Amino acid sequence: NSLLKMHTSQLSVIADNFRNMVMTNHGDRLGFFDFGANLEELTFELGSENGDTEATRRIAKTTAKYMPYVSLETFEPFVEKFDNQHTAKVGIRITYKVPRISAEEKSMEVLLYVAGW
Repeated sequence: NSLLKMHTSQLSVIADNFRNMVMTNHGDRLGFFDFGANLEELTFELGSENGDTEATRRIAKTTAKYMPYVSLETFEPFVEKFDNQHTAKVGIRITYKVPRISAEEKSMEVLLYVAGW
């Protein structure tokens, strides 16, 4: 109960670290140029087959390198639109497990907002 939230379980620490890794773009971490999924540059490509495939590949690659204990289960790309049918945000729902700690499946959404519409 302080200014900063502290995790008290390994699964919550891993979930937080995984979310941060997926949302990090290349070059954001000093000394680790290739850390992260680098999804920002795919913002306008998500929702297309090629863009979704590339995002999935990037997430799998960075997970294998930096968090190999995380088992990726599913990727579900989605597109949400404004009332005027212009794309507002795109993203991917990811489900994963950490088999050595729990058989429980966890999920998270990665959202990328599209500007200029």
